[in-house]
Amino acid sequence: MVVDADGHVEESEATFNHLEEEYYGRRPLAVGFPRDTVCGSHNAVWLINGEIYPKLMGKGGFTFRTPTLMDAAKEKPFSIGAQEMTDVEARLRDLDRSGIEKQVVYPTLFLTTTTEDVKLEAALFRSYNTFMAEACSRSGGRIRFAALVPIRDIEESIRELRRARSLGAVSVMLLGVAWDKTLGDETHYPFYEEAARLGIPVCVHFGWGCPSITSVFEWQQGFCSAVLPVLMGFHSLMSTGALDTFPNLKLAFLETGSFWAPYVIHQLGRSSRARCAKDPAAYFREGRVYIACEVDEDINYLTGIIGEDCLVIASDYPHLDASHEESMTQAVMRREDVPLRVREKILSDNPRQLYGL
Repeated sequence: MVVDADGHVEESEATFNHLEEEYYGRRPLAVGFPRDTVCGSHNAVWLINGEIYPKLMGKGGFTFRTPTLMDAAKEKPFSIGAQEMTDVEARLRDLDRSGIEKQVVYPTLFLTTTTEDVKLEAALFRSYNTFMAEACSRSGGRIRFAALVPIRDIEESIRELRRARSLGAVSVMLLGVAWDKTLGDETHYPFYEEAARLGIPVCVHFGWGCPSITSVFEWQQGFCSAVLPVLMGFHSLMSTGALDTFPNLKLAFLETGSFWAPYVIHQLGRSSRARCAKDPAAYFREGRVYIACEVDEDINYLTGIIGEDCLVIASDYPHLDASHEESMTQAVMRREDVPLRVREKILSDNPRQLYGL
């Protein structure tokens, strides 16, 4: 069973059809504009609470291909319905062509912080989770989803985590910095306690989770503002002892490669302020921390440090950025320098353990 540990949905207006009446008038709107601007084929944005996403130029900018109204989405080799998950059958056909049996789906629009209004954000996430649950239910169990929670409101996050779990969520996504708080901040501990109790892994994903960090970089440097928070989240969670406080908590770090992990582990080992009860690499070896590697990384070197039971891999479908792996299964199996058992674990055993599939 080949498992894609990290696919995506390109949100559409249908994603927000489940908004409660109180918020429906404030639903995100897809707004298009002519292609003959400096934005070219990225000629559409989401309008949310008076702000636009993505911010396509200037400081604090970044790009992605939702809303699918933009030409950049239409130019991809996947149907719009498959990208949006409004046509689940089309998406399953794409998975079949890639040799993928199961896929866990993460958002695109919500790889960035959006509205400052926490109650509106919570409503958007509830609608997203309901939409994803209904779409996944049409996949015959082949597509599962990661829940979204408004982490600035811990009580609401716990309520939504429970609801999403009942709807079939197999993980919950956080960004590497929770707006203006590090992930290791103890105000988050009640949420981690509940995630551990429910057996839901907390998956820290590439994304623009801290507006202050995002605002430092020009739009062409969006990679920096999305990757750095993941490393910060790893360091924060490890150095503050969250894994020791909650022995059943499971973590994963996605879409940032894996070669940074040995460096940060080494630095944690040198720090007198880190509160890990053991060598951070041990948490990987125990199956409590997972990381998504890329097929052309030195996998043998990685397994020598963190073991072979913690690496997963992703197609990044339907994104076509640097993390995309066109034929994930074939690419991994071509790595004949890596032991077959390790390749099989990366493609199947490890993601199944991570997500409880």
